[in-house]
Amino acid sequence: MTDRQESALAMVAIGAVRRPHGVRGAVKVFSFSGEIAHFEGLSRVELRRKDKVWSANVEKVLLQGGVPLLWFSGVTTPEQARDLAGAEIWVPRDQAAPCGSNEYYITDLVGMTLLSGGDSCGEIIAVVDGLQAPLLEVKRETGTVLIPFMSQYVGDVDTEKRTVELLVPWLMDTE
Repeated sequence: MTDRQESALAMVAIGAVRRPHGVRGAVKVFSFSGEIAHFEGLSRVELRRKDKVWSANVEKVLLQGGVPLLWFSGVTTPEQARDLAGAEIWVPRDQAAPCGSNEYYITDLVGMTLLSGGDSCGEIIAVVDGLQAPLLEVKRETGTVLIPFMSQYVGDVDTEKRTVELLVPWLMDTE
């Protein structure tokens, strides 16, 4: 397993800062999982936006109408809070919402083997945002290809075997 894959498995993105809330530096947060209870125990998080990564201490968490509000140390004005908009909130995996049966974090797909008819046809090296669905970036011998992560194209995801089933093999053809 590469360092990038180990890092992805150790930390997960649980949400993103949306916009300021109020006049004292709070931010509204969008929860990626839809769960919000796990935000209450946060004391330190990693914020990531584009190529910038920084740590932030969480001073206070308030769950308001299904939306987490967070106050970060040193952020005391709406203008400072606005500067955080768009940053993803990353935490160690044990602080994230637990996955249920047949659930996984999208980051768990990175490093998995894509199978077609039981045979390996590539390795998932990234997951990127698409217009309709996330796209699996799959590395193969002749380059990379993007596969829509949608039920008509992708079948079973086996987190123990670290495999993803490709239902439509012609998506791997780029010639």
